[in-house]
Amino acid sequence: MAHRLNPVGSERYISSDAFYNSETEKTKLNWFLFEYALEYDTHIYEDKRLHARLERKGVDDSAIAEFCIQYAKKMSGQILDRVSGKIESIEFGYRSIEAFFPHVGDELINSLLTAAAKAWDSLTCKCVVCPTRCISERDRKATMFDEPFYRT
Repeated sequence: MAHRLNPVGSERYISSDAFYNSETEKTKLNWFLFEYALEYDTHIYEDKRLHARLERKGVDDSAIAEFCIQYAKKMSGQILDRVSGKIESIEFGYRSIEAFFPHVGDELINSLLTAAAKAWDSLTCKCVVCPTRCISERDRKATMFDEPFYRT
C-alpha cells in the first residue's frame, strides 16, 4: 500500500526500519504494524484541528511520528490475541497515550484515541482487498522491508 512517508511541508518520517531489528523480524505482522503507524500518523496529520492542538502543547511532528511507531508496536500482542480468539476486539489504550504525552490532557488524549480507532478501521478496510495477507500470514517474511522505496 502506498503512503505519504513524508507529507508535504512536514519533517515527519516513519521508517519501516523502526519495525525490525534483525532479518527474522521482517515479518508480515511487523509490516502491518508499520502500515498502522503510517495510517495513524496520517489521520493525526490530516485532522488539522487535532494537529494544531498538539502543536500548541509542544508536540512536534517528530514526536507524533515516534508516538505512532510506539503505539503500533504495543498493539502486536492484542492483534495476536484477537487472531487466536483470546479476545473479541481490539481496544485502544488510553494509558499508553497518556504515558507518551503526559502533559496534553484528557481531551487531547480522547481525540488521539478517536484517531487511533479511525486509523484502525481505515487500515483494516484496505486489508480486505490487499493481497499481502499480513495477519493471516503474520509469521512469513515481508519482502517489502527490503524494497528501496521504504528504506531510509
